[in-house]
Amino acid sequence: MTRFSWLAALAVAAPLCAAAQTKPTAAKPTATTTSTKPATQEVKETVEELDPATGKVIRRTTRTYNVPAGTAASGGATTTASPASPSSSSSRTEDTASTPPASDTAVSAFLREKVVVGTTTAPQLLRLYKEFIETVREERSGWKPADWERAAAVLSSLNARYDQLRSSFSLDDKLTIRSQQGEFQTLRTARQLSDQISNKL
Repeated sequence: MTRFSWLAALAVAAPLCAAAQTKPTAAKPTATTTSTKPATQEVKETVEELDPATGKVIRRTTRTYNVPAGTAASGGATTTASPASPSSSSSRTEDTASTPPASDTAVSAFLREKVVVGTTTAPQLLRLYKEFIETVREERSGWKPADWERAAAVLSSLNARYDQLRSSFSLDDKLTIRSQQGEFQTLRTARQLSDQISNKL
């Protein structure tokens, strides 16, 4: 009797268990996207500015930034701001660049010889630069601001002609002229600073 009851209970429970079972469903594959930031590399850029008179570095600026890997060459980039440009009048010093050129009469009076700047040849112009800076060295001690302006105008005339004849000069001649241009600017600036200090005392 006990065995029969147990079998009857089993017969009733079997359909209920079957109904309660759930079919296992196949798990759908999920696409996993991994987003990674592109690798970057550090780039250093250095800009050097050169003194027009001496060709020496007067200012060096370095900046660092990141760029995607492979877009820049390894190491830093150095850019040199050249003081010379064949198509520009960068040979003129800062003050004389804004000074109007002197007339031939004014140039002749300053150099104490007859000069027609527009017809001057390269060798003649090289000689005129030499005579110009020698005059400045010898006479500057007694100069007033107006005298410096007059000299700057003469140099501006020589520089204008130099721009026209630039390709006719050798590298050595160009460096000599650059040196004389720079010396004039140095002497003039030194005098201006000296006058400013004297006025404050």
